[in-house]
Amino acid sequence: MKKIVIVLLLLASSVFAEVEWDDMFDAYDDAKASNKIVMVMLSREGCPGCEYMKSVVFEDKQVNKLLKEGFIAVELDVQQDFVPQNLECFATPTFYFLDADEKILKHINGGEQIKKFIKSLEVVKE
Repeated sequence: MKKIVIVLLLLASSVFAEVEWDDMFDAYDDAKASNKIVMVMLSREGCPGCEYMKSVVFEDKQVNKLLKEGFIAVELDVQQDFVPQNLECFATPTFYFLDADEKILKHINGGEQIKKFIKSLEVVKE
């Protein structure tokens, strides 16, 4: 019975705390229209750091709230998707924060724990 309750709680929390991923081609127009920052996550299949960010960090309510309020999130798989030349990737995950004019505001190599990622989001918004 405990397992069923835990599974239901996890499913319910994931329904309410889900990052809304945008298409790269629409991201800058959406950022201009909403006065938000574009956050590009460069990832790859099988990347443990990418999975940690998706399953732990992006599921955090405060992280999710900050992303929804101030960012247009885009995920690009470095092995399958077109990655613009100005977004270099030496390891995954790599994060780029860009304004609506495609100017890089901040760059993060690797995943971050929840508190550190929240701080990174707040710094970018300033």
